[in-house]
Amino acid sequence: MAGKSVKVPDFLRNWPWKRQLSKHYEEAKAESVEWVDGFRAFDPESQDAFNRCDFARLAMLSYQFDDLARCRAGADLMSLFYAFDEYSDVEDAAVTRAMADILMDAIRNPDKPRPQGECCLGEMTRQFWTRGRQVSTAMAERHLIETMQQYVDGVVLQSEDRMHDRLRTIDSYWPLRFHTSGCLPAFALAELELEMPEEVYRHPLLERMRDCTVYIVSTTNDVYSYPVERARGHALHNLVTVVMHQMDLSPQAAIDWIADWIDSLVRDFLRCQADLPSWGPEIDAQVSKYIDGLGNWVRGNDHWSFESQRYFGTAGAEVRKTRQIYMLPRVETCEARSLALREGIVDVGEHGVAGLQIRSNARC
Repeated sequence: MAGKSVKVPDFLRNWPWKRQLSKHYEEAKAESVEWVDGFRAFDPESQDAFNRCDFARLAMLSYQFDDLARCRAGADLMSLFYAFDEYSDVEDAAVTRAMADILMDAIRNPDKPRPQGECCLGEMTRQFWTRGRQVSTAMAERHLIETMQQYVDGVVLQSEDRMHDRLRTIDSYWPLRFHTSGCLPAFALAELELEMPEEVYRHPLLERMRDCTVYIVSTTNDVYSYPVERARGHALHNLVTVVMHQMDLSPQAAIDWIADWIDSLVRDFLRCQADLPSWGPEIDAQVSKYIDGLGNWVRGNDHWSFESQRYFGTAGAEVRKTRQIYMLPRVETCEARSLALREGIVDVGEHGVAGLQIRSNARC
């Protein structure tokens, strides 16, 4: 395979959680895909791209619930994230803000009928949480609503950055990426069967573990998605680009720097876990289940990156084996040309892996 490439290490070689695929995968996927299809949210090409991403697999690798209802909620949330990201990626900040407000109104008021002619995100969100709240604890609902607000607000700010061609520094990138990743609401859904005291949930060591998990998942996503985002001209909101520009590094050197940082995050997470106090057998069991939820999310997201066609097309198994990621040819868009001019130091690859998915022009 011709073209420039980068080598990525096994970021999770020291992560103790192993791959698990839920026994409910096939059933949850069938129900969730049929549900999304019913909204006719995408044109046929974009719908096909969505199906090849297999977001139900991401959910079933990351959530280890015993019951189908909670598994289905996880699969539906991943689809909702995709729909909001897909729509907002081609809109300005004002339209994105309007969509964000619709989404949050629907999740706060799932019993409220959505207005006629509204963007489908409203009804999609309402149906997702009408089902989800039936199998949710108060803790999970509270944290989901709180973190979803942070997520949509972050996506609006990302739209503003895109409008102004704004490239952030590492220090200013992370407060935004921390929320645009969608990790926190995804983790909140892992709490569907948990009910621990808020002071335990907010304990500094548990907070740090949660932060480390967000950083690891977001950063590995940035690395794996970099060739596709660079080709589309969407890589300004990507840690690889940010590190390259701030430190004047090549893509390979930037990824090596990122790999060292991920190693430190893994060590920090495990150290915090070892230092956690005891709150008694009942609460400790809840905390242990929550930590497993975080651990499974890190491992599940990594495996999904190679098992789906989201980033590497049909070459995921090969990339996972060789750890070699090839740059993709740039799509001829204004955004791609702008990024190419700003990069300067990076050559355009001649060929890319199969399955490059061009962002759709879906609108509400």
